[in-house]
Amino acid sequence: MCAIIDVNVSHEVFGDSRPKAGEKFLERLNSGALRLVVSGKLLAELNDGKAQQWIQQGLNAGIVRREAAGTVDGREEALSREGRCLSNDIHVIALAQISGARLPYSNDMALRKDFRNKSLIDKPRGKVYSTNQRKDFTSGQARLLNDRNLCRNR
Repeated sequence: MCAIIDVNVSHEVFGDSRPKAGEKFLERLNSGALRLVVSGKLLAELNDGKAQQWIQQGLNAGIVRREAAGTVDGREEALSREGRCLSNDIHVIALAQISGARLPYSNDMALRKDFRNKSLIDKPRGKVYSTNQRKDFTSGQARLLNDRNLCRNR
């Protein structure tokens, strides 16, 4: 299963005082059951030292997959021209389309709407892991972390 971490919640995954939902997300990443995907622009945004260190270690361990920046950037440019995205995170949508990741962890409402837009993310549809309403670990979040259909086969 493939996931993306939005910069607005990276502290909930890599920070010192993680909420329970962030802890569980990180546990799944560390176990290899959940695979983080990144690319150039998102990596630049995730510039916190702890996030960068974990990502580098994950790349070395094979639990993080890095997509080619040129491919993702090209898709981002096409999406920008199409004008269908509500959020300013078009690079995240481009990364999801290229990588097949269907589970972003984000509290950005516009990005969440984009991710649920069938014309942007489909086969399978995207679902969003969020702590907007609750920081504890919910049964809905547990189902998302166990959903094996949240990565399009490449």
